[in-house]
Amino acid sequence: MKLSALLILPILFLASALGQTTIEPGSTVGPLKLGDSQERALELFPKKYEDQQWDDACGTTYTWADTENKIRGGTLAIRVNKKGKVFQIESATTRFQTAEGITALDAPDKVEQFYKDMRAFTLLTPPTEAFGSRPLVFWVDKKKGIAFAFAYYPAQHKRYLNKIIVFAPNKNFCPEQEAPGSPKWQPISPYSLEPPIALSPEPAGN
Repeated sequence: MKLSALLILPILFLASALGQTTIEPGSTVGPLKLGDSQERALELFPKKYEDQQWDDACGTTYTWADTENKIRGGTLAIRVNKKGKVFQIESATTRFQTAEGITALDAPDKVEQFYKDMRAFTLLTPPTEAFGSRPLVFWVDKKKGIAFAFAYYPAQHKRYLNKIIVFAPNKNFCPEQEAPGSPKWQPISPYSLEPPIALSPEPAGN
């Protein structure tokens, strides 16, 4: 095989892999599956200059920037445990969507329409401008292995779907590098979009 053909093969493989865009709760985001090796993850999503990788209490996190997405760049965060296996995948890009068509930037009521009996939590990490200077709010279906993280859009005074998180059913997941047992991980009323005032840096009406 000619050298030029060898160089083209990885590009064609990546294009084919990225053609798989469905998010399956407790299983996959596009071509990447829970339980895949870190090597497989990097094969599917080769590291670019914009991408990042770091270690924390949850394991190793690799973020792939969706630079070719014209709607919203976004990222795919891949979390790998100490055994080198993917245990959590976070889609913050419109490239991937659930079977119902739910994707990043969607309104909360679209999630509520299709996902029932979810629990809600807020994560009391220091608010950042990237998330609208308010705590993130999560709707979680632990049995299915999926969670929806909502950030705040100050200009429109409302929440939007920031990312979709896939993890093993009935297992704990690790949002924003905070272990499930962390005191910063607080339950709130089901389908709430704002924490109680006592847990929020500002009243929800502001």
